[in-house]
Amino acid sequence: MNAHIVEHSKEFDLGGVVPWGRRLWEYRAFFGLDEFPPLSPILDAGGGPASFAAEAAREGLTVVAADPIYALDADVIALRFEETAAAMRLGLRRAAYRFNWKQYGSEAAVQGLRREALDLFLEDFEAGKAEGRYVPASLPELPFGNASFRLALVSHFLFLYGDDLNFAFHLASVRELLRVADEVRIFPLLNLDGLSSSHLPGVMSEMRRGGAEVELVRVPFEFQKGATRMLRLRRG
Repeated sequence: MNAHIVEHSKEFDLGGVVPWGRRLWEYRAFFGLDEFPPLSPILDAGGGPASFAAEAAREGLTVVAADPIYALDADVIALRFEETAAAMRLGLRRAAYRFNWKQYGSEAAVQGLRREALDLFLEDFEAGKAEGRYVPASLPELPFGNASFRLALVSHFLFLYGDDLNFAFHLASVRELLRVADEVRIFPLLNLDGLSSSHLPGVMSEMRRGGAEVELVRVPFEFQKGATRMLRLRRG
């Protein structure tokens, strides 16, 4: 999750940045990653303190994560997580009716997974940054060449924060992602209030007009009720 975003949904009142990352198995569920060969270069755009890059490296996957939070020291990132955790758990409790708890069980279990992801990320952060696995960068401008990646992923950032990020930002970001990657996958497509993103139809239309292949693909995962599809784009 991008480090420069403030949540403004009805149930979530975090009042600041939200370093809230996911595990590798969650990325696989969000994006159907098992089909990709081990050496495919993958970009995790706006991944924040997710453990995806760290865990993927252990499995021989080539993953580069890009997020402005990587400009911070590890202890600052950890502190921001701790400052966020209680408020996030409260928000999940308030909004419990909007989530399908079959996968996670409870807000405490969700927070436990986020802490696991943070710990794995922090263990890998310094070495990973030196090896180019973590790049301080922000959408909609990324410091990568054209077609640098086989695949770009965006987990819980674009479309989720429609109240904070306008349509122009979304469109520019998706165009930039498709510049640096052959394929882009984005999940989820609902906003923080559990509603369909108002930006999604326009982004899909503009990207098709520009020649991209655009489709909505069902995924075997649901936490936000109704968030069961990802957006997939390929160069035309």
